[in-house]
Amino acid sequence: MEEKNLDLERRQEQLTWLENLQRNSWEPEVIISGITLAFLFAFPSKIYAFSATLVQEYGLHFIGAMLVLLYLSAVISVFKIFFVVHLVLRFIWAGLLGLSYAFPNGVIKENLFKISQHYEYLKPSEMVLKMERICSMTFAYPISLVFVILVFTSYLGVLLLIYLYLNISFFIIYLIFIASILIFLVIVLIGKKTKLKQKSSKTIMTSVGVIYQSNLGKWFSLLYGLGIFILSSPLIFNDVRDFSLFFNETDLLENELKWPTKELSYSEFQNENNRYPRAFLSTEIVKGDVLHLGIARYEGDDKYLKDLNSNFMKGLDSLGWHSLEETPDLYRFFINKEELSPGGWRRNRIHVTNQKVYETTFDVSHLAPGNYNIFIEKVMVNYGLFSNTPTDIRHRKKWDEISFIKE
Repeated sequence: MEEKNLDLERRQEQLTWLENLQRNSWEPEVIISGITLAFLFAFPSKIYAFSATLVQEYGLHFIGAMLVLLYLSAVISVFKIFFVVHLVLRFIWAGLLGLSYAFPNGVIKENLFKISQHYEYLKPSEMVLKMERICSMTFAYPISLVFVILVFTSYLGVLLLIYLYLNISFFIIYLIFIASILIFLVIVLIGKKTKLKQKSSKTIMTSVGVIYQSNLGKWFSLLYGLGIFILSSPLIFNDVRDFSLFFNETDLLENELKWPTKELSYSEFQNENNRYPRAFLSTEIVKGDVLHLGIARYEGDDKYLKDLNSNFMKGLDSLGWHSLEETPDLYRFFINKEELSPGGWRRNRIHVTNQKVYETTFDVSHLAPGNYNIFIEKVMVNYGLFSNTPTDIRHRKKWDEISFIKE
């Protein structure tokens, strides 16, 4: 009997402790949401720089880096919306709490217009409790996504490591990625019981998702998550803006030529955390007779140089290209259809981002004051879809274009 009484007392204490925590859950919720949001809003620029680094420093194919950027931006943006919505709801809850203190009795029907006296209204305490439930529910929802995100992120990291260290075609990695997603979806949709499903059903992440589906309705739960994703779409779009400039193997897009981004083309406007995607000038206004130009270094350029010299000398001759002795020789420069000769190349690293760049100067003393464009071409190699075997030469006539003013 004594043991049973002790067990009952312990259970009662645990229930009381849990009830107290539930009543005061708003405090840790607001603190966690606020701190997390501060972190999340500072994170997108790091993700952008990380994805650019994968392309430039590690030689990851642009599509792979774009997938990484989109995925991480989507995760960050979705959680931003979750926590912003939660804080907004807590703001409403705080207002209702103040209302319940100021007017604890709620509506006094006798003081209303006659047209409004025939309806029933919620009491302030009922509204506070209802909003409390909504706030707590909103705060807990992201937990159901954490496990899936962690697993997916780990798997994506493994695929990237395989690509970088085995140096295989990115298209093969892409096929593996798509095939694995399809296989996973088939396994999830199969109605039969499996040991894996039985084990996963007992995890916190799965249980949270099932609790939401069973209490709110499976379609409401699904549409709620979809609605959050739609709300986060503008944030995702903003986070990936101008990343196409890092697609080193293509010419500039028409919109990029028409509306260039200044901070990515001139050192004087650059944000110290940004990486240069292509070429850049030290200043937009050239006051002397020397034009200072830099070019972002890409990991695959050394391979281009080697394969061009080994397999495509005739193609280079047909283009009238100069001899390829070092990596910057993959480029040539024009102003008013006149080819410019660089005054020697230097290799440098940019402070903060640690980006590798090539820098040179051009003599522009013969140019009269006015507006000019410097056009940059690049020669590269195309490789087989399933192998890294060079197949043909690539000539990008609009690899980059930067305007400047000569005083």
